[in-house]
This record gives sequence, C-alpha cells and structure tokens, in this order.
Amino acid sequence: MALRPLEKDLVLKVGTNQMELLEFEIERQEEDGSVYTGRYGINVAKVLEVIRMPEPTEVPASESYLLGIMNLRGTTIPLLSLAEWMKIREPERNPESNKVVITEFNGVRMGFIVHQASRIRRVAWKEIQIPPEIINEKYGGSITGTITLEDKRLLLLIDLEKIVADMSPGQEAALELPPPPKAERKKRSILVADDSLVARKQILRVLSHGNFEVDVVVNGRQAWDRMLAYYELSREEGLPLRDLVHLVLADVEMPEMDGYTLTKKIKDDERFRQIPVILHSSLSGEANVDKANSVGCDAYVVKFDPKLLFQTVNSF
Repeated sequence: MALRPLEKDLVLKVGTNQMELLEFEIERQEEDGSVYTGRYGINVAKVLEVIRMPEPTEVPASESYLLGIMNLRGTTIPLLSLAEWMKIREPERNPESNKVVITEFNGVRMGFIVHQASRIRRVAWKEIQIPPEIINEKYGGSITGTITLEDKRLLLLIDLEKIVADMSPGQEAALELPPPPKAERKKRSILVADDSLVARKQILRVLSHGNFEVDVVVNGRQAWDRMLAYYELSREEGLPLRDLVHLVLADVEMPEMDGYTLTKKIKDDERFRQIPVILHSSLSGEANVDKANSVGCDAYVVKFDPKLLFQTVNSF
C-alpha cells in the first residue's frame, strides 16, 4: 500500500484546515476475555507506505516495544510495536497478519507495527478535539486528538514525537545551545502553539535560554483567539501590538486549526500581518516548505533541532 503525498496535495489544498490520516486498528484483550478493536490515526503526510509484517532482526538490550530492525530497499528501519508502547494487552494472534506503517518525520524513518490498516480518511482539523483528561491519563499523554466517527466511537490520534522522545530519554540533557542574548536586550513575547506535550517541553527549554516571555497554547484556534485578545489589549493600553506579541511559533498539525490555516489567517489580516510566524513541524521535505511559503510563513524549522530553532527565533 504505497502513498503518494504529492499527488494528494493536488486535491488537498493548503490553508483549507483539512488533513488526511491513515486509520488503523489495534486489538486489546479485555479482562473478561473479550477483544476490543481500537481505532487510531496518523497524518498521511508522515506515511510512506504500509507493508506486510517482515521478519525483524532483534536488537539486544532494547526497549520492549522496539521489536528489532528491518532493511527496506537498502535503508535500516527500527520496528516498534505500537501496542507494546501504549501498554495495550494484545490477544493471541498470528504476528504474520500484522501490518507495518513506514513513516518519516523529524528526519527519521520508522516502522510501526499495527494489527490492521483500514483506510485513508479526510477530516477537517476543526473536527479533531483536544483529548479529555481521562484519555491523557490512560495513554500517558501519547494522544494529541480525538475524532468522533460515524458509529459514535472515538478515533485517537497518536503523538509520534513522544515515541521518539521515549526512545532517546537522555537526548535533551545533551543539547547544546548558542550563548544567550545579552540580558539588557528588551524582552520579546512569543506565542507558542503546539498540541504535543513533549514538543512544548522541548520548545520551552530552548526559549528559556533566551530573554523571552512565552505564552503557550495547544492549538491554532486558541492561538488565533489569543491574537485577537492581544489586539484588543493593545488598543486599550495604547501599545504597539508587537510589544504584546513579537512572534508566533506554531506547529503544523494541531486539533481544531492547523498551523497553515493559522498562518494564513494572520498574514491575511492587516492587523497582524507584520507579526513574524515560524512554523515548527516534524513534517520535513520541500513540499511542506512550499506549503508554508504559500500561506506567508516567515520561516520553517523541522523538529527537533534546538540550535536551529533558537537561532531562527533569535533572528527575528
């Protein structure tokens, strides 16, 4: 099952606040012996193809969810069990019936083992809701959004960035950043919008290195509402708008409103178009940079390069 994102992009236009996701299934063994089929999804833009389960090469002394590695057309790819990572108790089943979703994000290729890949579904970001706290607790913050399906069941969107962070727990401590700017420089306010808890922590760590004030929201809709509030406050206080919000740093994939749509709304509005917008996304490749440029984005930074992020923010 090969996916061709560039062909789909001819139909799915940027700035329409829509996305296409790959819907897949993972079965869970319940305490009473019954089997529950959970439905999950990831952005098609991160998916290269779906293949049959190969015979993995085991990796010694690895996490239990890292089942091994495989060679795919000359590239070595780690194979991860999403069920194991999400602590889902699987029923007895033939491993050969599983599927592997080959992804590329944050500049890394990975294979995620699922029980079945069922369909590609187009949805509006406004249909994707922030997950309830009970789901956050159950899945350890690994769910970034929920979609109510036709049968009233929930489809859960998985935070793939958290998986990468879990695989490299010591990575943050080793990050080296440039020297911070001089303390006497005027503080600049940055509005950050990102639905991933892991990404927000990484971003705040980087920005805390500089002389910045940071306001954090979890999606594009909240960021747009915050921009409107900044504008009203600037009028009431008689202040330049950029004294209240100097820059917007936004993810691309977010519930309710994505980063492309947020950027387009900001750049199409004469009140806000002078505010720089940096899109900070795990989606790499020239096609995504072109999308960002088409909506007026001032810079596009692929996650997660802390030095590049800091330098890009500081340049504004």
